[in-house]
Amino acid sequence: MEMYYDTKMNFMVGLCEQLKLPQVFNLNLEKSLGRKTDIPYGIMAEMMIINICDNLHPLSLLNEFYKEKDLEGIFHCPIELSQINDDRFGKFLDAFHEAGPRKIFGELSSQAFNYGIEVTNISYDTTSKVMWGTYETEELKEGVISIDFGHSKQKRQDKKQIKMGIGVANGVMVNAKML
Repeated sequence: MEMYYDTKMNFMVGLCEQLKLPQVFNLNLEKSLGRKTDIPYGIMAEMMIINICDNLHPLSLLNEFYKEKDLEGIFHCPIELSQINDDRFGKFLDAFHEAGPRKIFGELSSQAFNYGIEVTNISYDTTSKVMWGTYETEELKEGVISIDFGHSKQKRQDKKQIKMGIGVANGVMVNAKML
């Protein structure tokens, strides 16, 4: 007999299911042609969210994080520990990027308002994060996100930075964008 104590994880999966997170990810990431994944995309999203909220293991150690967990009991899907690897989750993140994270985030945040949250106003704000180092791709080209010098809210014009904009309605984030 094996005993598991995974109530925090079950609670988090329950919240994800209430927001219809698995269905939103599956709908947006599954291709109509081709082989289905062994672990549905929605379940992989839940697995990553739980990892982030709990211990934040790197992708290469996710199988270690879930080693002593009742995976089928938590995620309501048969999952073998050998299926949890960084290649699978790396491909998940590639598919997520290709499907459009802002689109998926918008669908999920709109689900939160289906539970009677009354929107009285939406507040937008920007922030910047100071960065160090070189940010180039393997082809020595500038990456997708421009990390450059500019006006910094931290008063560090000598450092590179990323600017972000976030919209919040009654404490629920409804929009976020890298500027």
